[in-house]
Amino acid sequence: MMASEDPEAEGGERADRGSITPLAIGFVIIALLLALLIAALTDLHMARRELQAVADSAALAASDSFEPAPGDEPGLVFSPVAAERAAQRYVSAVPVPDDLRNIGVDADVDGEHSVIIRLRADYTPAFLSPFVPRLIDLSATAYARGSLRIS
Repeated sequence: MMASEDPEAEGGERADRGSITPLAIGFVIIALLLALLIAALTDLHMARRELQAVADSAALAASDSFEPAPGDEPGLVFSPVAAERAAQRYVSAVPVPDDLRNIGVDADVDGEHSVIIRLRADYTPAFLSPFVPRLIDLSATAYARGSLRIS
């Protein structure tokens, strides 16, 4: 066997020795980007849940906007205009997170006994990065039903 063919011939070191530093740096960058993405998605999920909570409460506020049903039978009648006004009043009175902007309220009635509240908001992510859009449209829908209990 020739001396040049033996990899440990010169001082006991291998000739094909390289550095693992670029590979480690690459893995760290990927891990940091993944952590940033998970944090952004978690923030988006929490903003969606906060908007849903405001929509649920606005629907409850709108369910108090009933009028007595005309006629001899007791009952409730909901008006879309009154329900939207009550929901808008509630949304403007409660504190909303800073990352939710331009909250729009839309109300409708489902039959005579239910109110449907739809909220739409522009969401700005806390972690702005090239992977997350600057504005995301979020929406939430809540239902509330009114009833009379005659004893």
